[in-house]
Amino acid sequence: MPSVPPIRRFYASLRKARERPDLPESRLALVHEPTQKALQKITGARSALEKAGGAAATGATGIVAPAVRALRRIEARLQRPLRIAVIGEFNSGKSTLANLLVRIESLPTAVIPNTRIPTLLYHSRAPEIFAVSPDRSRRRLRAAAPAPPQPIFRLEVGLPVARLKAVEILDMPGLADARLDGSIADLPQHSVDIALWCTLCTQAWKESERAAWHDVAPRMRRRGFLVATHRDLLQSADVDKLLERLHDDAGPWFRGVLPLSTLEALTVTRAGHGAGAVWQASGAAALETALDDLIHSVRTERLAAALDVTARVAGRALSQIAPAAAAAARAVPAATARRASPTIS
Repeated sequence: MPSVPPIRRFYASLRKARERPDLPESRLALVHEPTQKALQKITGARSALEKAGGAAATGATGIVAPAVRALRRIEARLQRPLRIAVIGEFNSGKSTLANLLVRIESLPTAVIPNTRIPTLLYHSRAPEIFAVSPDRSRRRLRAAAPAPPQPIFRLEVGLPVARLKAVEILDMPGLADARLDGSIADLPQHSVDIALWCTLCTQAWKESERAAWHDVAPRMRRRGFLVATHRDLLQSADVDKLLERLHDDAGPWFRGVLPLSTLEALTVTRAGHGAGAVWQASGAAALETALDDLIHSVRTERLAAALDVTARVAGRALSQIAPAAAAAARAVPAATARRASPTIS
């Protein structure tokens, strides 16, 4: 079973994390306005349904309660930021890509890969760490406390980074460890919305990677990008040949193939000077543009599905409340008449 590193060291690495406001501005909206407006309508529909059930009759409770629970689940789903999984074999540039996605200078990369535990990065007001058990219960890990002995399904790391209000980043363990061969199958359990597969340019898209990605559900593959990392290790002519091969071999299995010069992008996050030109040349700008477009598409798709389910759930419940109320109304006079009838001995 994977183990957690010393918690004090983990918190020390989090304190070094610093958001980079001088990086080129992202087009990604932190708040999806259509979703916020829809949430208000769904909350209103749930409240109206609760009132209608309460006013109708006691017999309507069994109809309204399941519908209300379903609408609450829809609300919770829409309130959660989209979740992006960063996947790949060991030393494929996953941690660097997570740095770029979060737009932060230094994530606890020296700690997270060594834990061999899926690690979720989310927004919080101050750095914090939670251990999630297989039963999904959460336990906060404090700096002075020992690591929890029980099995851990996922670590959740909160950071005061604005971009994490829009998307959460799930850093999956490297696939080189034979004990984690089945981690790809766990993506649905982590509620992943988008996947980024990191492949090292110098040995890109090996048979082991292809086989693992083919185990991913088709819906997730349509929401996945193949990110060819460390493009800076190749000559320009070799990069062109590589991209041609990747488009032919892997293109049909991904939404797109994106090269990334990891060292150049890191120069931007660490120095900041000449950020615009270096950011563009590194491929980071193209990656963010493609990813922002996909995030917008997934947000729209998620919202449409939620509204469709809301209409069906609320409509079905309302159609059943009236008959239940009528039956209850008929039952009241009958029960009253029975109580008023004289007893014949």
